[in-house]
Amino acid sequence: MRSNQAKGIENGSATKPSQYFEGNRKGEVNELKILVKNTINEKDDKKKREVVKKVIAYMTLGIDVSKLFPEMCMASYTNDLVQKKMIYLYLTTYAEQNKDMAFMAISTFQKDCKHNDPKIRGFALRNLCSLRFSGAIEFLMPAIKEALSDIDAYVRKTAIMGCVKVFYMQPEQLNNIEDQLYKMISDNDPLVIINAIHALNEILAQEGGMALSKKMVDYLLGRLKEFNEWGQATILDELSKYSPKDDKEMFNIMNTLEERLKHSCSAIVLGVIKVFMNFTKNKPQIYEQVISRVKLPLVTLASISEGNFEIMYTILCHIKYIASKGYNSVFASDYKSFYCRVDEPTYIKLLKLEILSLIACDFNLGDMLNELGEYVTDVDQEISKKSIQALGAIAIRLPDLATAIVKQLSSFVTLQDYITNEVILAFKDILRKDPKHIKDCLEIIQSDNITDSNSKIALIYILGQFGSQIPLAPYILETYIGAQESVELKHILLTSCLKVFFVRAPEMHQVLGKLFYVIINNENEDIDLRDRAAYYYRAIQANINEVKQFWQYNIKVDKFLEETIINKEALLFEFNSLSVIYQKNVNKFIKPIEYFNNLRSKELQDLNQEQQQTQTSTTQEQTSDVIENPQTQSYGQTNDLLEISDQPQQCISLNVDNFIENFSIDADHFENMWTNLNDGATFTRMLVRNDIANETSIEQLFKQYRLYNIAAGEEENVLKMYFYGSHQCQVFFEFEINKNLSTVILNTRSEIEDQAYLVSKYVEDFLKQVHLIE
Repeated sequence: MRSNQAKGIENGSATKPSQYFEGNRKGEVNELKILVKNTINEKDDKKKREVVKKVIAYMTLGIDVSKLFPEMCMASYTNDLVQKKMIYLYLTTYAEQNKDMAFMAISTFQKDCKHNDPKIRGFALRNLCSLRFSGAIEFLMPAIKEALSDIDAYVRKTAIMGCVKVFYMQPEQLNNIEDQLYKMISDNDPLVIINAIHALNEILAQEGGMALSKKMVDYLLGRLKEFNEWGQATILDELSKYSPKDDKEMFNIMNTLEERLKHSCSAIVLGVIKVFMNFTKNKPQIYEQVISRVKLPLVTLASISEGNFEIMYTILCHIKYIASKGYNSVFASDYKSFYCRVDEPTYIKLLKLEILSLIACDFNLGDMLNELGEYVTDVDQEISKKSIQALGAIAIRLPDLATAIVKQLSSFVTLQDYITNEVILAFKDILRKDPKHIKDCLEIIQSDNITDSNSKIALIYILGQFGSQIPLAPYILETYIGAQESVELKHILLTSCLKVFFVRAPEMHQVLGKLFYVIINNENEDIDLRDRAAYYYRAIQANINEVKQFWQYNIKVDKFLEETIINKEALLFEFNSLSVIYQKNVNKFIKPIEYFNNLRSKELQDLNQEQQQTQTSTTQEQTSDVIENPQTQSYGQTNDLLEISDQPQQCISLNVDNFIENFSIDADHFENMWTNLNDGATFTRMLVRNDIANETSIEQLFKQYRLYNIAAGEEENVLKMYFYGSHQCQVFFEFEINKNLSTVILNTRSEIEDQAYLVSKYVEDFLKQVHLIE
């Protein structure tokens, strides 16, 4: 009888949806809540999916659908993995915003952690680990420890990643979990082993990561082929940190790994090379043999990666890295492999040109010059400029062969302006290193096609440095006096005019005087430039011979400072890492672990502050609502209600004497009132005692506190009961015990909304007294 009455009440509210929402419309969220509730027992998974999708869509749009939390927890009773994923997304989104909701979500995840399907077990554990508030740890650790010994590999590897999440939240909770993770390296499943390695490296980061022993190295090498490509790359990265005890062990490991150099995966090949290089870095002769041995795999990988240009770029960066360390001759015979192809993107071509400039030598230079000369006329200006830079770099690195390069560069004078500009920049560095080539550069130096600001600066520098050998030097310099140019150019112009003046004074006398006049008398000129010009002017007037001696002092350049700095930094790059790609030390682009720990701590503090502010604002809103709507004067309880309005849930507590004994209403009246009253107070608590979680015991308990049962029913371990009572007004309750989720939910509605909070607190208190809830 009671079961039928419970269904009648529940169906009563569902059979009048149009009337309810026409008269008391509360928005689409309430409609969606009813829709979810009605589809909980739906057998068609497709229909249930559509409803859950709609909830997720609302959530994605920023609509608060937290009111659906109990219904979504109930909807999680399904074996459909698609629904599970969407429901878990909903639960984890709202769980951190409300402690009551969080406990319901935790209960749902705990239940699914014991599901028969390993995919659901693993997925539930993963979402349980994603709850980031501190109170979740006490529920999380038992689930992780149990999952670490699960029969399914997917669940075990998920549990390992859960250990890492706990480590970043509360590391003291792990309780020496490292020993168990070390044991899991001997697991039968390769993915579990890889996850264990990653977890140990995260947890033991401050100690240098996972510790390797000879026994473990032999074990991992013996099972290396069982792992997928990324698993092998992980193990190889760990082996690169290992230090063999003697040469015999080193060669045994290298011989075992040598056949991996033939693998088609670039990560594996680069990982093996890194192991070889780290093992032999203190043995120069063996190291050079290693470089010669790995040349063919690298060149082959770069060749077969056509179409996958990102991988090709990575391989080429590592080839450039090796060549820049002084082993450029190793790749000299394979120079044609680095010629540019039509279908390659610009960034690949630019990198290949850099490699060509590094591996050029006497026997391949002739063919390489012809190839680079073709690139100068490329329609892509970046390629054209880079090829000229490559020719200039070769001329600087191979001074004995520079004459042919300078002549070839001079032949480009009749081409486009941007080519002439780039050639001037190349000539500036060549002449700084080897001034004897000035005669071969005269034609392009005296060209009128120089338009770029940097090229003009380079030209003025050359005119000042070699003014005695360039016939038109004074007249070219004069054209720049008074022109609207950059301050940097004017500084170089002042220096160059002084240099030419001391070797060709008659021709430069008027030019230098004009320059001094233009700079010193221009009040808008750069102050540093004016000070320099005035200083030089006074110095020449004081003692021109001493100034001349100072300016004619030349310094021969053997090696550019930029090259020295780059080479020193390159020695710090770690092979098979992003430092090779970025051309930076790892410390410059990867933040230490302490940074992320501090960031995580700040996030938790901000989250706690936000929750406190939310609770405070909610309390204030409830207080203001009660004060603005004092609907209790008709009961003659004004003073008491004012006290309630200050803190409706805490300041005044009801007792059993406040309620009317043996109060009675009929089912129709209850159904009518429940349907038309607005939502009042709701709370959700964890179920502590199962021995009294039955219809008879709960009915007797409520009756002792003068709250009477009118309908009840139980289905699939969910007990739902309806109660009523009366003190200053009539109150109505929907009480639910979900044994599957171990939760207790109480919805309270009252004729006077403010009284719902007070009565809800009254019920919560006596439920805690009997230890039904915590």
